[in-house]
Amino acid sequence: MKNIMLFICIALLFITACSNSKEQPAKAKEEFNDKEKLRLSIWLPEWQNKSAMKDVENSQLGLQDIRVFGAYFNSKDELLLTENAVDMLQKTKQQFNDSHHVILTLINDYVTENAPSVQKDSTLLHRLLQDSSARQKHIGNILRVVEQYQVNGIEIDYEKVAKDDLQNYILFLEELYQELSKKDVTLHVVLEPRFPFDVKLPDGPHYTVMAYNVHGYHSGPGAKATFSFLDDLVTKIKKSNQDLAIAFATGGFDWVAQGKTVALTELEAEQLLADRKAAKQRDQASGAIYFSYVDDNNVSHEVWYADQETLEKWVTYVQKKSYHDVVLWRAGGLGEKTIEWIAEQSTE
Repeated sequence: MKNIMLFICIALLFITACSNSKEQPAKAKEEFNDKEKLRLSIWLPEWQNKSAMKDVENSQLGLQDIRVFGAYFNSKDELLLTENAVDMLQKTKQQFNDSHHVILTLINDYVTENAPSVQKDSTLLHRLLQDSSARQKHIGNILRVVEQYQVNGIEIDYEKVAKDDLQNYILFLEELYQELSKKDVTLHVVLEPRFPFDVKLPDGPHYTVMAYNVHGYHSGPGAKATFSFLDDLVTKIKKSNQDLAIAFATGGFDWVAQGKTVALTELEAEQLLADRKAAKQRDQASGAIYFSYVDDNNVSHEVWYADQETLEKWVTYVQKKSYHDVVLWRAGGLGEKTIEWIAEQSTE
């Protein structure tokens, strides 16, 4: 009888141990997912190449992709790189090609010598994508740029894609990916928040959605992103068949009561805050900084911008929703604490 009782006790202990051992890996996996490391990338604007390069040099330890912004289009619907863009691309490759993935971003801005540039031109996209012949011609132009500048990756930032051009745009991404893959060049795609994310996207490219411009030139004062906006965006992008990185914007805007809204870098906003001795406040709905002042002409201004704490709040918010790939628009005029925060996200 004693032997039977001893056997039962041992069996119960063994079953309990096995049960516990099955639960522990699942718990450990859950904890690992909660602590998944942030993966940061950044854009470098060609019109601010010196300060942008300096920001990247000082924060490079926390960066993976470096995206040179970028290439526009000329009057012949061919890709155009300004002297600044070529200079920055060459310097970026020289300094970072061995340690980072260098990507050239293509933008559907139409630039001609004798006329104002047209930003995010839908009619240009229609001409480039309208049929197989047009798409192949455009892809050939992209491949020549890849060959000329020897970039690691190409990024398509084509905005305001017309509804009638959407299917041709999807075909273009698929066809371009196939051609770039032959050259071991990666394809990256930027999508607007208004993109129909239930549309099936081709496998292979890396996708990023813009999480900014809630307020800007088109609106009154406010933050570039709010937490409610991020909630709505995440709900939309969960419909996608692809995993998406999320892009946040640095800097901000100065809204003038009687005049044009002015874009500001973080450093410019902080300098303005100090010069005007304004009262600095932080918005609870967005994490952004805001302040007001009256200029020397007695005109009222309201400034909103993102500092390091704002960016960290936004990033933490989407990380809790399991989005760990983040791209920052943009380098150039970043504050010291922001640069330090980026550098701390070491990829090692």
